[in-house]
Amino acid sequence: MYVATWTGPGLDTDPNPETNCWTTSVWDVKWWNSHLDEVPVKEQIELIPVKDISRWRRILYTGVDPVTGHRIDVVYVPGGWRPEEHWGSDWDDLLRWAQLHLGIGYVGICAGATTFIRAFPCVWSVDGLKGHALPEVLLLPHPANPLVQEGESRVIRMYYANGPGMEWKRGWYTIKYYIDKKLHKIKAYCDVQGVMKYLEHVKGWAYVAGRWIVDGVEKGRFVVMSVHPEIMGRKDKDPDMVQTFIYAILWAAKRLPSGWKIHLTLDKTLVGVGEAVKVVLRLVNSVGAPIADFSPIWVKVVGPEGEEEHVLKTNEEGKATLTVVPESEGLYRIEASAVDVQATGSFSVGIPPVPFPVVTGVLIAAILGIVVTPRRVRQSSQG
Repeated sequence: MYVATWTGPGLDTDPNPETNCWTTSVWDVKWWNSHLDEVPVKEQIELIPVKDISRWRRILYTGVDPVTGHRIDVVYVPGGWRPEEHWGSDWDDLLRWAQLHLGIGYVGICAGATTFIRAFPCVWSVDGLKGHALPEVLLLPHPANPLVQEGESRVIRMYYANGPGMEWKRGWYTIKYYIDKKLHKIKAYCDVQGVMKYLEHVKGWAYVAGRWIVDGVEKGRFVVMSVHPEIMGRKDKDPDMVQTFIYAILWAAKRLPSGWKIHLTLDKTLVGVGEAVKVVLRLVNSVGAPIADFSPIWVKVVGPEGEEEHVLKTNEEGKATLTVVPESEGLYRIEASAVDVQATGSFSVGIPPVPFPVVTGVLIAAILGIVVTPRRVRQSSQG
């Protein structure tokens, strides 16, 4: 895995290798690579330092390092002071292009977090520049967080050095940027979640992770942190802190699962011909929070007479529904998918216990009371 790291102007200039953001990052990666037989994710990481501005811009534009020829998985911006101001006046356009078009991951710590905040609307600063401290933070479950498991939480102290306290909002955004003198307007869903929250000293969140989804396809992932696990890993020789830093890179490089789940339920599993079955889908993330107002959720109904596809949209509770009215006896299978997660269910159709008129013809599916004929695809937003 190749991680292009900005080491040019704006980088941390601390001469102490045990507290410098870049030198501690190098130490952490070396530790990880030498302990691959002991860690759950067997991914070797190569940090590629980049000082030259034109080389850095080329990476953001093409996704390939022009010197080594390596395709870059993640761009990493360590602590320092406003490094993006050295990348050219269109640095924010290049970063949006890298995330939303090329799908390159981004990891920013301290100043690197502020860089991301200045380019994207889904995370913003509410506090910061509070000196150096070891505040308590609350850890929440997330695939990028190796220190707590699903359903757990934990309070620890993290090293802080003037980074931003952050807030975030999951949902749809229209992102604009100019590339090659052409304006691009991308409607993207930002699947973002707080991972560490300050309990003292600083307001807001210390660690936020997310990803961009465009037309149902995952694009770039990101991690922004205002605390310094990379420094704590080196200075304290703490494997937990090393892994916290490394997992941020693994998340951004798409080497970890998204944490999304689809819960699929049927109100009936044995019905007669013409008897409606209600399918309820609920889309949630790693902490069980609803993925609201999201589309597309693809639902395929496979029955004795063929198959149909429908596109649903979740409501504010992360729910979407589909009503299926079968016309034939046999087994019906429901297959639901959204981005990178799937769920399935099934029901059987037998002879109705009491004769009643059955609508003849093809399978009829009602979404929100709207009749959808076979092989036609429509949007639905009922929860």
